[in-house]
Amino acid sequence: MNKIRAFFRLLFFAIGSIFVISRYLIKATVVGNDLDRALRLRKQWFRLINKSLGVRVVISGEMPKESGLLVCNHRSYFDPLVVMQYLLALPVGKTEVATWPIIGYGAKVSGSIFVDRKTKEGRAKARQDILQTLRNGYFVINYPEGTTHIKAQTNDFKPALFKDAAVEGFTVYPIVQEYQRDEDAWIGDDTFIRHFFDCFGKKNTYVKLSYGPALKSDSPIELMEMSKQWIDKELLLLRKNWHHSDPTMIKHAAKNVV
Repeated sequence: MNKIRAFFRLLFFAIGSIFVISRYLIKATVVGNDLDRALRLRKQWFRLINKSLGVRVVISGEMPKESGLLVCNHRSYFDPLVVMQYLLALPVGKTEVATWPIIGYGAKVSGSIFVDRKTKEGRAKARQDILQTLRNGYFVINYPEGTTHIKAQTNDFKPALFKDAAVEGFTVYPIVQEYQRDEDAWIGDDTFIRHFFDCFGKKNTYVKLSYGPALKSDSPIELMEMSKQWIDKELLLLRKNWHHSDPTMIKHAAKNVV
C-alpha cells in the first residue's frame, strides 16, 4: 500500500510540476518574466504539494513579515518546500540541484540562487545575487551548515552571509525545521526515489516549523552565534517534544495548520 501511495504521489508531483512550470512559461512569453508572479505561483503549488504528500506542519513562533535572511538547519531536499509554502522566498542551493529533473528547472524559472562552491568566483557571484535579492525586498533562505544531517544540533555555520548581513544591516531570522522521524531526513548517499518512497509512502509526514526572533547586529560573529544558539536550543526542544507529545494532539494541531 505504501509503495502504491508513494508512486501516485510522485506521479502527481511530476505531472503537476510540469503543468505549473509550463503555465508560467506560456504566460511569461506574453507578458514577460515576473519574479513576484513566479513566487506567488510557486507558493500556491507548494501548498498543494505538501497537502497531497500528506505533510502536516505544526508551527510555533511568529512568522517573519519584513524581508531578510532566513537561516535554517538542514535535514532534506524537501526543507525549502515546507518553508516556501508560507513565505515568498528565494532558496540558496548547490548548482547540482539545477540539473535535477523537473525540480531543477522549476527552481530556476521560479527564482532560486545557485552556488558553485568549487570556485571562488562562483561563491562570490552567489553572494552578490543574494545581496541584490535582499536589497530588492525579498526573503532569502540559507542553510549555513552546507549539508544535511540528523545530528541533535547543528554543524558549524559558514560565516560569509552573516558578514554581508551585518554590513548591510539586513535582519536575520533563525528557523528550525524538524521531522518526527529521523528516517525522513535525506542524508549520505541516499537516492531521491528511495527516500521519496520511504518518506511519502506513509500516510502522513509530520514536521515542526519554529520561527525565531528577528536578529540584527553590526557584528557578523554575534549574528552567527545568536542564530546558531537559538537554532540549537530549539532543535533540542522540538526533538524532545516529539517523543513526549500525544500523537493525537500532534495530528490535530498539524491538521489545523496545513
